[in-house]
Amino acid sequence: MKAADQDSLYDPSQAIKLVLTGGPSGGKTTLAQAIQREYGDQVVIVPEAASILWSGGWPRRTNREGVRHQQRAIYYIQREMEQLIATENAHRLLICDRGSLDGLAYWPDRDDPFAYLKSLNTKLEDEVNRYDWVLHLDTPRASGYDTSNPLRNESHEEALKLNDRIREAWNHHPRRFVVGNTPSGKFVDKLTCALYVIENILKGEAFDVINEGMIRLRDAH
Repeated sequence: MKAADQDSLYDPSQAIKLVLTGGPSGGKTTLAQAIQREYGDQVVIVPEAASILWSGGWPRRTNREGVRHQQRAIYYIQREMEQLIATENAHRLLICDRGSLDGLAYWPDRDDPFAYLKSLNTKLEDEVNRYDWVLHLDTPRASGYDTSNPLRNESHEEALKLNDRIREAWNHHPRRFVVGNTPSGKFVDKLTCALYVIENILKGEAFDVINEGMIRLRDAH
């Protein structure tokens, strides 16, 4: 991996962190598996904290107070996992399955967008600066929406709204790529665009160069 370009946020002595995020059924899991196969020991996957909680028996709730508790639990588990894995993998690209600001999209107090951060005694700037890159995969069209995941409980309409909220949560990050649905609507074309981003991050290319190339590739499909 080349040295960091001049507009990078990361300390080159530390692991580089990329948030892999997006709306439900966007393809995060498939992309993470493809990244691991393609780039091997250049990358390490940080698992999704929410999936660990749900599969481990956390009592999933939909009421406001229950959602507050579970989002705080997700934040702390995620933060500790990232720190642990980062200390063991200096100079590698950490692919974080969701990032700390995803919680903004799930927090129930929509009238106060910063209530989530206040409850954790943190600031937007601090959470933005925890990550070097963000890669967002949009929820697919209705025809491609996957309902087979037993942990997914959103309808397609709900998923689209959540996708928009997650996009909004990361608006302040200066190195956020958004891989929308390609004209073909095929997931393989979307996957190609996302892998293009990862490949060029590993090459040390600057954000603007990668983003312009990704958009051209996406529109060509």
